[in-house]
Amino acid sequence: MAFTFSGGLDLQKPSKAFNGSITAYLTPKQTVIDFSGDKTAGFYPLVSPGETVLAYQQVGERMFGEDKIPVYGGVCGSVTEIIQNSDGQPTGVRITADGERKIADVSGYEGPLSGLSPEKIVEIVKNAAVPCRGSHVFAYKKLLANTGKAKRFILNFCESEPGVSSRKALSAEDLDGVLNGAKLLMKALDIRRCVIGIERESRDLLAEIAEKVKNNTLFEIRKVKQKYPQDEETALIYALNGTLLSDADAPEGSGCAVFDAETAAAVYRAVAFGVPYCERVVTVEGKNVLCPIGTPVAELLEFCGVSREKAVKLISGGPLRGKSFRKADDPVTAQTDAITVIYENDGVPIPEMTVCSRCGRCVSVCPARIIPYRAAELAKQKKYSKSAEYGTAACCECGCCDYVCPAYIPIKKLIRTAKRRLSEIKKNENKEPAAETTAKEAETENVFDAETEKITETEPEITAEPAETAAEPVDAAEITGETGADGQKEANEPDENGEIPADEPEDPAENGGETEEKTAENEDEDENEEKQTV
Repeated sequence: MAFTFSGGLDLQKPSKAFNGSITAYLTPKQTVIDFSGDKTAGFYPLVSPGETVLAYQQVGERMFGEDKIPVYGGVCGSVTEIIQNSDGQPTGVRITADGERKIADVSGYEGPLSGLSPEKIVEIVKNAAVPCRGSHVFAYKKLLANTGKAKRFILNFCESEPGVSSRKALSAEDLDGVLNGAKLLMKALDIRRCVIGIERESRDLLAEIAEKVKNNTLFEIRKVKQKYPQDEETALIYALNGTLLSDADAPEGSGCAVFDAETAAAVYRAVAFGVPYCERVVTVEGKNVLCPIGTPVAELLEFCGVSREKAVKLISGGPLRGKSFRKADDPVTAQTDAITVIYENDGVPIPEMTVCSRCGRCVSVCPARIIPYRAAELAKQKKYSKSAEYGTAACCECGCCDYVCPAYIPIKKLIRTAKRRLSEIKKNENKEPAAETTAKEAETENVFDAETEKITETEPEITAEPAETAAEPVDAAEITGETGADGQKEANEPDENGEIPADEPEDPAENGGETEEKTAENEDEDENEEKQTV
């Protein structure tokens, strides 16, 4: 028996066999560290053009209010450019490598790691700029948010999407580092118990972990079903702890602190050896490569022997919720766990969208247990505040609803638009209404064509068949879990013309001049939905 969550997709196993080895590519020709697409923080360079830098050297810092986060370079070479935006503000650094592997002086904590205080661990993790997935961007912020609240520590070994194996490869390569990093995180949170969540199909890694922790009372292994998106923080909490979070609940409110294996390994390297976070493992066409953050995608593909001649799109991440690279020279970021190449003959064309039939398939597969079709309908009608009542804030944008929708409605895109517009409305609620967009802007920003109701932009689809599940014998020592039933709220039915009646009044925030269409400033946030030619 394996633990699981309510909803999700049982997808076919990836065709490419998992290769546990990691290939190092630590001397790319250049690295580009650019934060121009992130409007949440400013960047301040600490180097100048022409200056020589070493790997692991700090090249700048990001300012989140008064909070400073260091930015490190991953290669040895010279600074060739301080990247700026259209307003002349610095957004990043371009470093041309010299082909050598020279590392700046770094040193870990002097003394036994058992003597570290929780405050010192948080300080080291912050200064190393260790990121994390889930509810927070940086690991130290998640530690602070869970301090005094978390009673259970969950170590996540599940992959983010089908076809991605970077987390497995890293865990197989440095399992001691992962487990030691988990102990440091537990010490920072004053937790004495760690639940390891790992897919039951990862038999080799599962056996290795079991051997490592068999005499250690700190760890408990729980096998989870291989289902997408099992990696999602709220889904894993529900599967292993039975706690169901609503859209108003933060994950730390569940009493569980979830950290993945990559974050744990990075924390151990930072504390024990003083290594900052400036490298990561990326899955490329079944291969796992360790490369500096900022490595151009085209250069990494060339190193892996992947041709771009027939590629029509490059995706940062997996095929279901990854985001498109705008161009092949875009860099690998801290969140790029894979690069998915879409070729001309991959998948099938997306059929024309039809009217929602209220079949409820999107409700049954939603891991957030919201009502996606109703939230999408209201978002399409620009009733964003009303859409929020159906759980848009809880949406993890996994794309399960799009995958199963027989009407081919871009539910994820509509909900994402609603979330973005609600965020903008909240920021501007105390300001005067924005000026109306021009006709030219509206023409280029529409999500839907008002007359034909056709989608103006589409993206290639990678098909995958649901995997058949076979019953497995249950060990006596194995703990079983239950999943809850999905609920569904009734909604208005289409009229004789197939249209959905707009029974709710227009959102007052939208009558103040706000429009649903994307502006040029917001296009970076929706890059997954744009079709790019490489």
